Amino acid sequence: MWVIKLGGSVTHHDSLLKWLELVVRWGDGKIIIVPGGGVYADAVRQFQQIRAELPDGHISDLHAHALAIYAMDQMARSLVAMLPELALARNPLEIAERGWQHRGLVWLPSEMALKPELGGDTALPENWETTSDSLAAWLACQLEASHLLLVKSDDRVQQPETSFALADLQAMGIVDAGLSKILPQSAFKSWIVHQSEFDLFQQGLDTKVLSGRLIL
Repeated sequence: MWVIKLGGSVTHHDSLLKWLELVVRWGDGKIIIVPGGGVYADAVRQFQQIRAELPDGHISDLHAHALAIYAMDQMARSLVAMLPELALARNPLEIAERGWQHRGLVWLPSEMALKPELGGDTALPENWETTSDSLAAWLACQLEASHLLLVKSDDRVQQPETSFALADLQAMGIVDAGLSKILPQSAFKSWIVHQSEFDLFQQGLDTKVLSGRLIL
């Protein structure tokens, strides 16, 4: 299983549809997209900031975190609206069922991430420090995935000559701080690519084309 996290900023680029088409083409029930919240999460952050400047009616980081996860749900639905060949999935059972249908999958995170009784105890900070990066890594753990691929718009990850150290990516603000609690103990390999590099996967998801993109 591959977990592909499409950063919210990727939704501003023409390449977004190319990534979705790749998942439809090669998914076969073995690829699941974790969407960033994008403009929907930006709206949550903006509203929280607006209320913070007023004397009351403030929104805590705890509640903003939940709203941002619902924003990811909205983005997931938006991606499937763009390409209906993709299938939404909320939990491991649905992921397995859609997998049996050989579909490319898009995760709706709110059920697992916000409801501990449904397997949603992420043990991650419930604030802006935890983004869809950490949630994608957490999902990869839950699914016992073999690979996590982070697709970013930051030009500093384009065509690297050497692999990336997680600490360096965090220091540059390219990935979130929460990954330090997951990746060092994970069984899957983590990779990072630029949003323009979708052509790497024209022949399928193959780690041989990812030289220099491993997160260490």
